[in-house]
Amino acid sequence: MLQMTAEQFNLINRDNIGQLLQKIRPILDHRRRMYERYSRKISQIDTMGGGYDENGKRHAIVAFEFYVVNMVQGYLGGKAPAYSVQKGDKEESYVKDYTDAIEKIRRYNDDAATYIELIHDYLITSAAHLYIYENEDNEIVYTRFDSRQTVGIFDYATPPNQIGCVRTWEQADVKGQQETVVEVISDGYRRKFIGKDFVFSIVEEPEMLSWGDVPCVTFEHPDGITVFEPAISPIDTYEQLINNVRNMTQYNDDAKLLVYGYNPANQIGTPERDKEDAEWLRANVLFIGEGGKIEWLLKSIDYSGTLSLQKSLHDLITMLTGVPNMTDEAFSSADNASALGYKLYALDQYCATSDRVFRKGYLRLWEIITNRLNLKGADFDFRDINIVMQRNIPTDKDKSISRAATMKSSGLFSDLTCINESQVEVDAQEELERRDQETEKDYETMMKRNQQNPQEEPDDDGQEANP
Repeated sequence: MLQMTAEQFNLINRDNIGQLLQKIRPILDHRRRMYERYSRKISQIDTMGGGYDENGKRHAIVAFEFYVVNMVQGYLGGKAPAYSVQKGDKEESYVKDYTDAIEKIRRYNDDAATYIELIHDYLITSAAHLYIYENEDNEIVYTRFDSRQTVGIFDYATPPNQIGCVRTWEQADVKGQQETVVEVISDGYRRKFIGKDFVFSIVEEPEMLSWGDVPCVTFEHPDGITVFEPAISPIDTYEQLINNVRNMTQYNDDAKLLVYGYNPANQIGTPERDKEDAEWLRANVLFIGEGGKIEWLLKSIDYSGTLSLQKSLHDLITMLTGVPNMTDEAFSSADNASALGYKLYALDQYCATSDRVFRKGYLRLWEIITNRLNLKGADFDFRDINIVMQRNIPTDKDKSISRAATMKSSGLFSDLTCINESQVEVDAQEELERRDQETEKDYETMMKRNQQNPQEEPDDDGQEANP
């Protein structure tokens, strides 16, 4: 977290933007290193690989970082946050109007896709960023900023408040020369500076912003630690072990032949000696004089000890990252909710922190959006929004549907909650709207049928009257 006073941030101009750039570059450098560690490649056109060591030997990699990120990302971001509006002392129409406004904005922005992008950035670089704007169609848009280019700026209040956002990247000018671009976003302006060698200029007029707050939301890990960072050292050790075994196996595959009791006539390195050695290796039968012996020069490899150490390191890596060890037989046999919950307990502890970070950030997002809706004539209160971070875990759908039906029949839970609990892959709000439409259509059909075929009124004796 980069902190400064609001006065300092608002005084940033082309003369002192270089000082701000020096402060944010170490933060961005760390995030880029973590991304390179995750992807194990320098650019998008490369393949994931370990390269070569100092001896020119191929370096094998075991991409635990990729595995850890994918597991946690699927668990945390596989399902988008669920929203509901608390009624309190409000009218039913208020809840409906606010819910409809939220759902419209979420669908326009594909909230589920945006959320998993944020989770992806957060896990790899320890930070994620959203930018909010209104497009030419007057639609409210919130989109991801790359965390390898963006740093949120906070003040010294308790708790710290976001007072700005800074983006920086390198690009080529019309002559092909590299230049640095720095974009500064505050609650009132969005300014862009371009320069070389820390000499900057303003290339366009500042864009005025009227959101009543900084239209950026920063999600940061409290300690700036990525999900796989605590396990980097054990991962390096695991890879070194794999490479040692690989090198020793390759050494034995290319082993030297030892011949005792035989003296070649030619010196090493001469064409004649090379020809003689090749003939020895091609020969089907070798005759050695008295006292002679032939054997391979091999290295002894304790594979059982190596495999035991690999397993210990694997367990250590999964323990430090909180990710369940999928090779554990006990995990594969976790066929009930309690057993599965125990296996995911460590991961849930990590998610407890990320849940609070994202819930707080999303609440601020909807505070900013709600303020804009109110400027357009609405009268909503963002504090009425309840945000629930969902988990993407393997479930028995039959049991989930049965549990949801029991919840519905108990009368203690809303239809929306019951649909979400069923774990059926549908949008609960859309499903309720579709059900209401079907009910209304069935009612209209029944009324139309009754009008076409009116029931005969019974007479006083209980008998139907004659037509």
